[in-house]
Amino acid sequence: MSSPGELLGEQLSGGFDVYIGWREIRDAKGRFALISGVIALLSLMVVMLSALTSGLDAESTSAVRALPGDTVITQAAAGGEASSLTDSRVGDAAVGHVRDDDPQATVLGVATTRVTADGRAAAAAAFGFSDTDEVTVDSETAASLGLSAGSTVVVGTEKVRVDEVADTGKYAHTPVIRMPYSTWMSATGRDAASAVLTAAASAPGGMVATSHGDAMSLVPGYKSEHSSLLLIQGLLLAISAIVVCGFFAVWTGQRVRSLAVVRAMGAGRNYLIRDGLGQAAVVLFAGLLVGGGVGAIGAAIASGTVPIAFDAWSMIALLAGMAVLGLAGAAVALRPLVKVDPLTALNR
Repeated sequence: MSSPGELLGEQLSGGFDVYIGWREIRDAKGRFALISGVIALLSLMVVMLSALTSGLDAESTSAVRALPGDTVITQAAAGGEASSLTDSRVGDAAVGHVRDDDPQATVLGVATTRVTADGRAAAAAAFGFSDTDEVTVDSETAASLGLSAGSTVVVGTEKVRVDEVADTGKYAHTPVIRMPYSTWMSATGRDAASAVLTAAASAPGGMVATSHGDAMSLVPGYKSEHSSLLLIQGLLLAISAIVVCGFFAVWTGQRVRSLAVVRAMGAGRNYLIRDGLGQAAVVLFAGLLVGGGVGAIGAAIASGTVPIAFDAWSMIALLAGMAVLGLAGAAVALRPLVKVDPLTALNR
């Protein structure tokens, strides 16, 4: 016949049970609410920052993402890397070389300029395409200058007629105006193209071929801006893991004697680990659920005034990453439970 201690040990070891952890959460509500609140705050910051990163990405590169072709040919900078679309100069000889391989290649001109109409002015990025005959003004510029299809506007030094008002994207946080390449040259005073958009992958001497998927790097300042925001997100994820690890390291140290009693009554090490991770999971998921929900609501509210683009799948991936890192941190903090000796712990 089994003793009461053996029966308790069998009960504790019988399944994935967080009875002890759940009881401690109920007995120390304030302490666990505090750590859940910290996790909620971190997850709120991660969600909002992720939405801001996506929004700033679109504000900076949406016009470039919409460019046709598989490859962007630009001038090589002094270091051999591709120049930005604003700084690049592609001469007629290079354009002709690309068109020998791809007769359908599109010549592109990019320049930041000033747009004026009826005494009002706005900054815009002028995109000139060799395969278009229309002038398309973005809705933001059209609203600020009171333009519509058929209006006359001065782009740089050239007076043009607006053929269409539509979403043309943005380039380096500046609204884009699309126009014929010849009009672009007259408006900006440029005598060379900025790039050639082609299906071919080869570039003539002095030029660099950039794939369409990497064309965002041709936007001035995009790399540093995007890298900085991603670094902040990574730091927040790391901080969340450290916070959880630190909390459960202290908490585990305070629980050693009580857990030693449970071990002496027959509970296995695996049960204590499962119980500790279950407790950490409850604290983590409560904080992530609250922080993620508030962050999603905050992003939706702020999207009208701040360049925020909310992506549910990105949010889920980030919160899942925080959960995994948090549980990993908790697992590290719970290592003493594997080595705890009942007799030694009871004599402390």
